Amino acid sequence: MVNKVRKNVKPTPKGDRKGRISKNHPKNKPKNNGNKKVVAAAAAAGKSVNADELNWKSVEIPDTLDDFGGFYGLEEIDGVDVKVVNGKVEFITRDDKKIKNPSNNTEENDDIISEENEEDVDMDELIEFKNFDDVKEGELSAASDEESDFHAFSEEEASDEEEVTSEEPIVEGEADKTTAEDPNTDELLQDNVFSSNVEIDDQENPDLPEWSDKLNISFTVLKGLAGLGFTKPTDIQMQAIPQALQGNDIMGKASTGSGKTLAYGIPIIEQLIKDETNDRCIGLIFTPTRELAHQVTDHLQKVWTKMSKMNKYTILSLTGGLSIQKQERVLKYDGSGRIIVATPGRFLELIEKNPNLIPRFSKIDTLVLDEADRLLQDGHFDEFEKILKMLGKDRKIKLNTGGKPTGSGWQTMIFSATFSLDLFTKLDKTSWKGLKANGAENNEMEQVLNHLMTKIQFKSKPVIIDTNPEHKVTSQVKESLIECLPMERDLYVYYFIMMYPGTTLVFCNAIDSVKKLNAFLNNLKISSFQIHSSMAQKNRLNSLEKFKAKSETNSKAGVPTVLIASDVAARGLDISNIKHVLHYHLPRSADVYIHRSGRTARGESEGVSVMICSPQEAMGPLRKLRKVLSTKKSTNPKKTKWQNDVPMLPIEPDIVSQLRERSRIAAELADDEIATKSLHKDDNWLKKAAEELDIELDTEDEEKDQFLARNKTKKLNKQLDRNESKSLKHQLAELLQTPLRKDLRKTYLTGGLTNLADSLIKNKGHNSIIGHEKVDALETLKSKKRK
Repeated sequence: MVNKVRKNVKPTPKGDRKGRISKNHPKNKPKNNGNKKVVAAAAAAGKSVNADELNWKSVEIPDTLDDFGGFYGLEEIDGVDVKVVNGKVEFITRDDKKIKNPSNNTEENDDIISEENEEDVDMDELIEFKNFDDVKEGELSAASDEESDFHAFSEEEASDEEEVTSEEPIVEGEADKTTAEDPNTDELLQDNVFSSNVEIDDQENPDLPEWSDKLNISFTVLKGLAGLGFTKPTDIQMQAIPQALQGNDIMGKASTGSGKTLAYGIPIIEQLIKDETNDRCIGLIFTPTRELAHQVTDHLQKVWTKMSKMNKYTILSLTGGLSIQKQERVLKYDGSGRIIVATPGRFLELIEKNPNLIPRFSKIDTLVLDEADRLLQDGHFDEFEKILKMLGKDRKIKLNTGGKPTGSGWQTMIFSATFSLDLFTKLDKTSWKGLKANGAENNEMEQVLNHLMTKIQFKSKPVIIDTNPEHKVTSQVKESLIECLPMERDLYVYYFIMMYPGTTLVFCNAIDSVKKLNAFLNNLKISSFQIHSSMAQKNRLNSLEKFKAKSETNSKAGVPTVLIASDVAARGLDISNIKHVLHYHLPRSADVYIHRSGRTARGESEGVSVMICSPQEAMGPLRKLRKVLSTKKSTNPKKTKWQNDVPMLPIEPDIVSQLRERSRIAAELADDEIATKSLHKDDNWLKKAAEELDIELDTEDEEKDQFLARNKTKKLNKQLDRNESKSLKHQLAELLQTPLRKDLRKTYLTGGLTNLADSLIKNKGHNSIIGHEKVDALETLKSKKRK
């Protein structure tokens, strides 16, 4: 007897509410006739009820399973039999508790199933599909398993691009759409559907005087802010939100981590509340990176869903690296994509592929450029310029319908932490005389605005809001410097992490450096994760999630957690509790340095930004960087000593000496690991290319190519044989088991000025270094500045 039944509870589009069961599914084939009599006899004492009369229980689906291409969820029930009689499915139960209203079911034995015309069905995987085929209600599907809607993607979708994955944080299923005209709609789904009939009187009034008294925002937004713990607005929010609510164009500059997302997000959500009865797109938000687009989407959804019961795709992210077919499918549902957060590349691809989307997006009220300086830099503006022309052309037609223009365009808001044109100059190519210290030009924002107005057609002259006029790096970030030889960068990264355990973000200029440093720290048994542009989007998002989860666990235990990243993570990413930012390489331009450093000291917290550079870099690019970032308005900038602006981080030589051998062995093992993977990848690529060209792979031709031969030789020289690798791993394991000590001259634990035995027993002092006090990088730099 089958004792558990499951059904799909995914809502379907209007006119497509025909549920059916795949008859040809192998699990639903007729089975042994001998078992039928036993089951029929057992069911003879039961009641025949409809599916909607049963007390279904929801089943949680792990996030790792994603949405199966639109699979919303499951409900199940125990102790219920299912029979197919004359082609119709009937549910049999002997327990009134399984029925919603047992008192209404008076005909107890009228619908007893007989043996004739019945088919036994294995219900372990019986699912009621809400499919999209135009079939008559009650018909059974003759579709094969390969055509079933249970599949997450078709083969065409799965092969769309290499980075298509099933783990999409933005598109987790089909759009939730429920209408009152469907009597079979599940009650649980109705509770989760966005409704304009919110009983405000029944809601507790949020106590947010800093928001409600100073800003004219709705109850819905106040409730969302209260749920997220945002008790008061930041400077940029206080100044930008009133201007945005009035419909003014805005050019906003504020330091990183100051709440720019809500500064433009709250006015757009307010417009969504006022215009909730329509399905048109009201806001377009463009970001330079995929990660930032996902983060902005998540941030706005959290504010909105804390109060409103909404379609989960009202605020929708459209980025590359994920299935474009899936994004196209979600855009077809009513109520989806009211607010779009996108990267220019994927958005342009969508509207070029489907021009019918252009009129939909041209009707927007608000256009936002987040991290506008990056979007508008040369080389990044081409895609965005095409988008503006396509939407603007359609917008002009709409505005002049009937010869009566209804407006002059959409509201435009641009935000960033950096707008100075000098910040984009390459530090390694710029002449010293060409640089200008901060304060040398009083109308810097006006100059940038004039430049932007040649690229963007504003509705009116934007209101300039600059909440960070004197500091390009927020004062909450304490900067510092480590000078070392070029080949010792790994050693001093290891030293910093061991000395100051905490959550650390390390930035590298090269992807190869990211990979090697990640392998290096993993060999040293440090929790390390990596993110760079060569990774598939799925892996990038997974790495971020793992880093966030691990950092929460390790921070409580005082254990370091490290994320190593290229500049793909430099802008906009809001990762909580980042204590330190390390610049493994000096950034190529000053704006990148500002955004990198802004990953720490988010909100009202403080953080540390440390540069690791060689003496040659210190007198070249570093000197130029400090000149651009200088906050001293001196009439004679040559007299300003930039060295006094960034202090040296104190280094303890005895600790460095104990780490040096560990670092050397870990670096050799990391080189071996990276070289082996790279050679294997190169071989696979060459074999695949040869197969596609239908030619034989000739190793002699490869050797004749000087570049390939030189590159391969370089990698082979870094490889270790098996015995050597095994020996090095054994040596490193022994070194890692040897505790670090502050004073190597001490023979006895109880000797000297510090009683080490007492510190060990009472668990006092540093977690990794015996005899050393607990130290904090932020407090160390503060105390040094006071001295």
